[in-house]
Amino acid sequence: MAEPAIPRLTRLLGIVTQLDEHGEATFDDLARHFRVSKETIKEDIDTLWVSGLPGYGAIDLLDFDVGAYEEGIARLVESHGVRQVRLAPAEAVALLGALGSIVASGVAPAAAEGALEALREAVQEALGVTVVAASSADQGAVQALREGIEASRAVVVTYVDAQDRRTERVIEPHRLVALDGVGYVECFCRRADDYRTLRLDRIERAEATDESAAAPRRTVEGFGLESQYEATIRIAFNGRWAFEDLPGVSLDEDSGEVVARFGVANPDVIVARLLSIAPHLRSVEPAALRHRLKEAAEAVLAAASD
Repeated sequence: MAEPAIPRLTRLLGIVTQLDEHGEATFDDLARHFRVSKETIKEDIDTLWVSGLPGYGAIDLLDFDVGAYEEGIARLVESHGVRQVRLAPAEAVALLGALGSIVASGVAPAAAEGALEALREAVQEALGVTVVAASSADQGAVQALREGIEASRAVVVTYVDAQDRRTERVIEPHRLVALDGVGYVECFCRRADDYRTLRLDRIERAEATDESAAAPRRTVEGFGLESQYEATIRIAFNGRWAFEDLPGVSLDEDSGEVVARFGVANPDVIVARLLSIAPHLRSVEPAALRHRLKEAAEAVLAAASD
């Protein structure tokens, strides 16, 4: 399976920045630094060698020392100012605060914690910034809720409401969501015999049970929308980027094309993406999504002809 575009682009820019700031480096050193193989670094250098500024003439491309390259050394001759974007102090503080709040909410994926730690290490010494989260959920409770969601099991929780009233209740957790940096669990509460949204930082304890969840998930318009159906999109390879960040997407290569499979929560969002890569589309399933795409395309053509 081909490497996703975003991590590779990040590494390519990182290689240029590393060489521009610190001088030459062996392919082995770059491979260790970026945690990839030596062969991958060589492929990256080959790609960078034919990359550059718009115009893409010989004088616009990045350039490396040919003799050093043949000896397994990356020596940048001309970067044309291409490099990774540097965060201003205010931008770094804002990003730290936002990411710290999401991690503290309890709904962030494990990768977000690693990203927060890396960002904190990168800027804390220079800026003297400490992230203070607005709320902090008990990670043991969050894990129990995740287990309940994955296994469709009921979970016993001890919950403290806004009036400091402590109750023990059995819930059927359906979804973990975050809003304004605060984590919530959307669930069916057997005590209330109704659907509830509980703040994660008010759950003191949670323990998954062996009881199966019985209440169907509630479909909510807007925030936290459930998938309406599964889509299968066949596209030319150059259109792959439009789907790489979709939650739960699977991307498979087939005869030089890419097949993307994912759940569609908001058809209008997906239709907008499909329109953005229209020349690369090969097929769209199911018919419901194809019909929405046809309507949108006709509306665009009508507007363009007015």
